[in-house]
Amino acid sequence: METLKDEQTTLFDHTAPQYDQSSYWGRVRTLFSSQNSFNFFLSNKTCIEAKHLVDELNENREKGSIATERTQAEIKKIHRAKNIVASSYHPDTGELIPRPMRLCSYAAMSIPVQFGLLLSKPTPFNIIFWQWANQTYSAGVNYANRNASSSLDNKGLLMAYSAAATTSVGIGLGMRQLLSPIASSLKGPSKLFINFFISLAAVGSAGSLNLLIMRSKEIREGITLVDSEGNERGKSKTIGWKAVTSTAMTRLLMPIPPLLLPTITFYYMEKRNLVPKNKYVKAVLDATIFFAYLSLGPPLACGVFEQTARTGVSSLEPEFQGLKDTKGNDINELYYNKGL
Repeated sequence: METLKDEQTTLFDHTAPQYDQSSYWGRVRTLFSSQNSFNFFLSNKTCIEAKHLVDELNENREKGSIATERTQAEIKKIHRAKNIVASSYHPDTGELIPRPMRLCSYAAMSIPVQFGLLLSKPTPFNIIFWQWANQTYSAGVNYANRNASSSLDNKGLLMAYSAAATTSVGIGLGMRQLLSPIASSLKGPSKLFINFFISLAAVGSAGSLNLLIMRSKEIREGITLVDSEGNERGKSKTIGWKAVTSTAMTRLLMPIPPLLLPTITFYYMEKRNLVPKNKYVKAVLDATIFFAYLSLGPPLACGVFEQTARTGVSSLEPEFQGLKDTKGNDINELYYNKGL
């Protein structure tokens, strides 16, 4: 029966999203697939083969073949190839991103930083070093995945990195000072939460500031709006502010799962005496826990808002009022890319 089902064909458009983008869980599933942490372990050969398949599909679409009959097995293979490409290739240049800087590498590459942020003693040196290390890696990822048409030059990127690193270190040290009276009264596994609050405040604030600097032009000049037919209708400063600030909010939310969930897990493991005695086994278990929660964090946070959002024209600037589509009908809604 399974074989028969796989051989049945259905009309399939490879450019359509795999999951419903109007629902939170649909967006989370899309992001989880396109940022699949296990793609970090794929060979470059596998990534190149996936890119060839997607490029071939795109070429056929340009020739007029929008939707074609496909078996379920073929559809599954195409979705898999799309997700590999999305997690490993630059969307603008089409080049394979260096492995450590790919979106799918976030979980694996961030494990050492997680050990430092959550499990090291919160001394001034540890806070400074691990916050700097975290912001340095984030800057590398931002640079490797930057928009090819972005007007932000290397000087602007350096300014964003410096501001984020300074902010994270400053807030980390400030939180340590603020929480020191509480920390001195805590015993045992409860002390794990001190590192959590220090790291959350520092990482979240720095991430938001970094984004506000890197996308400051969108706040000043606005974001392009398109109608339902895909025609550009101009730039809106109102939407520019809304899109950037909502994305900055996700940067505040993004560190919560990978910081809070391991903290709670380690707390209960210590409380119930479940921590392995062997230090090597413990290290492997800790790394596995970090990898799992780091894989969940970005999709859960970024899925809060739709990537392609809509807005009513009544709340926009005067130039967007009274617009007509190609059929002469009133335009009541416009669309824009919120960004990540």
